[in-house]
Parts: sequence; structure tokens; C-alpha cells
Amino acid sequence: MVGQIRYRSGLDARSGKPLAGAQHLMQSLGKIWGTRIDTRVMLLDFGSNLRSLLSEDLSPSIALLIYNELVASAARWEPEYAITQIQLVTLTEHGRLGLRHGGLYYPEGRFGNFEMAIPLTLQATPLSRLGNAT
Repeated sequence: MVGQIRYRSGLDARSGKPLAGAQHLMQSLGKIWGTRIDTRVMLLDFGSNLRSLLSEDLSPSIALLIYNELVASAARWEPEYAITQIQLVTLTEHGRLGLRHGGLYYPEGRFGNFEMAIPLTLQATPLSRLGNAT
């Protein structure tokens, strides 16, 4: 087993099909960003305060707070991903906001192994749908 990468794996919350690697990471980030703090019964501090920021009119200061919340919550709850870039890619008059983010993916970060870093850019996800994220 020496030399094999131990990718985290699980099940897709929607389809029940197996997930591994970057797809599992994307689902994990969706859960983190879509979960309000104080809503998980046995893990009250899990999630982010992103939902409270999305109800505000977008201004440069609110955008900075959104960026900060994304980075801070990912850093706290996702040891396999370090965000290095965020870009606003969608903003509509109906309130849809989408951000593209990229960073370094550490497949074995949950074990404290940060030697292998894979540059990764994840697709833009509308933040207005985070309540439905799984």
C-alpha cells in the first residue's frame, strides 16, 4: 500500500452513487457553506454564516465578508482544500450570486499529509441555492 493515495470517499447525497476525490470535496464544501451555524444537533459550530450575508445588498464590503466567510469556513472544516482564489462570476437582478474558487487540493490532508498538493479550480456554484446544497 505504500505510495497509494488514500482519497476520501463516500456517497453522493442526491443519487447515492459512490463519490471520491474532487467530487467528494465539492459535496463537502456544499454542505459546509449550505449549513447554518447552530443547526446541527451534535455539532452546533459546524457550517458557515454565509446565509446571513446573502440577504444583504451586495457592496464591496459585503463581497469581502462573503469571501472571508467562504475561506474561513473551508479552512476550519475541510482539511483537504486551501482556497487561494475567489472570483465573482455571476450576479443577476433576481439575486443569484455565483463564485468560482480555486486552490490547492490535498488528497490526504485529513491525515495531516500536505506534501501532495494538486491545483484545483472548482466550477461556479450559485450561492443562492446553498440551502439546497448537499
